[in-house]
Amino acid sequence: MRTLLLALCGILAAAPGWAAGLHHDLTVTLDPAARRLEVEDRLRLPAGTHRLMLAPGLAIGEARLDGQPVAVRGNALPVTVPEGGGELRLRYAGNLPPLTPESRGGGGGAEGAYLPAGTGWIPTPESAESPPSWRLSVRVPAPFIAVATGRLVEEARDGAGYAATFAEDRSVEEPSLFAGAWQVTERMHNGLRLRTYFHPEQAPLAEEYLDLGARTIDAQAARIGAYPFAGFAILSAPLPVGLGFPGLTYIGRQVMPLPFIRAQSLPHEILHNWWGNGVRVGDGGVWPGNWSEGLTTVMADYAAAEARGEDAARAMRLDWLRDYAALPAERDSALTDFRAKVHDAAQIVGYGKAAMLFHMLRAEIGGDAFDAGIRRFWEDKRFQDAGWDDLRRAFAASSGRDLGPFFEQWLTRVGAPTLELAEAKAEGDGVALTLRQGEPAYGLTVPVEVRTAAGTERHSLRLDGRETTATIRTAAAPRALAVDPGFALFRRLAPGEAPPTLRDVTLDHAATTVIAAAGPAAEAARALAERLADGKPRIATADRADPAAPLAVIGTAGEVDRLLARLGLPPVPDDLKGRGTARVWTARTPQGRPLLAVAAEDAAALQALLRPLPHYGRQSWLVFEGARAVDRGVWPAGDSPLRVSFE
Repeated sequence: MRTLLLALCGILAAAPGWAAGLHHDLTVTLDPAARRLEVEDRLRLPAGTHRLMLAPGLAIGEARLDGQPVAVRGNALPVTVPEGGGELRLRYAGNLPPLTPESRGGGGGAEGAYLPAGTGWIPTPESAESPPSWRLSVRVPAPFIAVATGRLVEEARDGAGYAATFAEDRSVEEPSLFAGAWQVTERMHNGLRLRTYFHPEQAPLAEEYLDLGARTIDAQAARIGAYPFAGFAILSAPLPVGLGFPGLTYIGRQVMPLPFIRAQSLPHEILHNWWGNGVRVGDGGVWPGNWSEGLTTVMADYAAAEARGEDAARAMRLDWLRDYAALPAERDSALTDFRAKVHDAAQIVGYGKAAMLFHMLRAEIGGDAFDAGIRRFWEDKRFQDAGWDDLRRAFAASSGRDLGPFFEQWLTRVGAPTLELAEAKAEGDGVALTLRQGEPAYGLTVPVEVRTAAGTERHSLRLDGRETTATIRTAAAPRALAVDPGFALFRRLAPGEAPPTLRDVTLDHAATTVIAAAGPAAEAARALAERLADGKPRIATADRADPAAPLAVIGTAGEVDRLLARLGLPPVPDDLKGRGTARVWTARTPQGRPLLAVAAEDAAALQALLRPLPHYGRQSWLVFEGARAVDRGVWPAGDSPLRVSFE
């Protein structure tokens, strides 16, 4: 789900005590190609003194409060509304910035327009207690079609262009407005209007997307409660994004054909209509922070993995733990600090750790109580702000348990528990073991598997302090024991469980990058270093690389080979040699630090990696043909100290 870039807008301020009841009645003329926006807005305002501002590039031409002129200062508008409220009528217009991949605050151009909520294209006080209701009528010239969040009231098309009216009567979110030269495919499904707004090359995908949208809505409605909006639209975006809004999603046109988008991204964005849009993230209460991304991840992404089988679910849990293992301690944070995905480090905590919290909670209270808690949370908080404590109350009520300690340890602590199998020995038809954890101690229900002569048995041990000793009785003689082999606990992986991946280097701000190329290839290698680093890369010459820090070597194949040999670092693995136009691999330096190497045939091969390679942070190695990853994988894990054989 997107981040509302209010900080970029510097838009709006209002006096304390803002009351609910703000309403916009907007008439919009939008010419995307000319990047021109003209708006008439009739605002219903509560009593009080307010200061409204529009985004840069927009200027107010007329402002009247209850028919009387209001002084305007640039694009700022101070307004004092008398008791009982009033109507402020504004006319404003301006030129939009160009629509580029950096246009997160909105823009326009030959491919369309993108005006997301919260970016100042309409004047709404950011300190309002709740979002406004609104009605929006928009007209765009041919060949464009306009779409807004909210319910489609009416639409018309003629030779000159397209006009439509959208409305939202509830407190959901300011309107977001989009335009593009799209083909529209519609299906009515159980009273919901499902639509695709696709560019011509995606038109063959429309029915498949509508099928998936209908199935996802039905499945989640059965689990949570009725779908909260009048329909769902899927928009093809000229930008390389995947963004969710109330009642629609905006997905980059280039990635729409990819199976990953349909299998994971689309269900994720549909579920945000319940979590994040239907129930808004509130930042108050006992525990602040954004809970919606973790809940959406576990109920959409992880549920899809579970549907494929336990191996897929285990692999996803292991991915989350490997991501966390790659996160430097200084970049770790508590879940209460997570607001939005502003970088990979935030995603690892706010998505992965939060999803593991919900996975562990379901194991702790049982699936029936978990699902009942989800339904209770939805019924209690729909179209309201909610926080982590509201979730705790819902699950506590459904399970009849005090869940305060569980939530507090996972939400407020920075870090994760470590487990140590201090001792384990077979004793007849049983196993005696001692299990330890680091400080601070967590309250953990630890899964333990015992392989016996008669099969595998699954048990659990409660670990509330630093150490526990127990004897597990088995139905037959034990042959092996494994602690949390399915990676069901959020924990710091033990040595041997976390082979090196790209993120071991790209997440670490202390990593050094050495460019092993000259001329245009060196420029492409530096650009790739900028794209790979989750922050500003530290580029240095080979003689200034810190041997105690993670190291990236990026360049052309021959130069990379020579530099690695000169530094005494592991060379390209034999099974990657000479393959593709570029090879990427990870290893450990002699000092035990992570190494990432990127060896490409030439400048063009390096340039081709700029867009795809940053998306493969969980991999240990890859082979590329141009921009396409033709082979990839994770190095095998080593021997885990949490496993022991009795044979």
